[in-house]
Amino acid sequence: FIKRSIMFVSRILKAADHPYLFGPGGRRENNFKPMQGLTWGTLKHHKALQPLFIIIGGGMIFVAAYIGRLASKTTDVNWLKHKNPEDTYGYYSSRQFKFLNPAGVDYSKYGKDRPNYRD
Repeated sequence: FIKRSIMFVSRILKAADHPYLFGPGGRRENNFKPMQGLTWGTLKHHKALQPLFIIIGGGMIFVAAYIGRLASKTTDVNWLKHKNPEDTYGYYSSRQFKFLNPAGVDYSKYGKDRPNYRD
């Protein structure tokens, strides 16, 4: 029974040998060519795609830089292997880790007036 079912599947797969799929101008030939605008020659030809590629490329660079900054500067990611979280998060107690500071807050003095309940 298994041999007959394997032969049945292989016969179906061999039946897909049709000029519509594999012949000249067929699906395989059209699907394996790169899209227009993704090669240097077609990008030079289609002038309207050039600003799009520049804007999208700049956006990808900005996103990569921002994710790198989030991974290295915020308190959400912990790269240190201290057992006590106070050692890790005490580092950020008087530092600015926000991306923008439009209010001009001086973070070196920020939080010094809080009572210390841990002592």
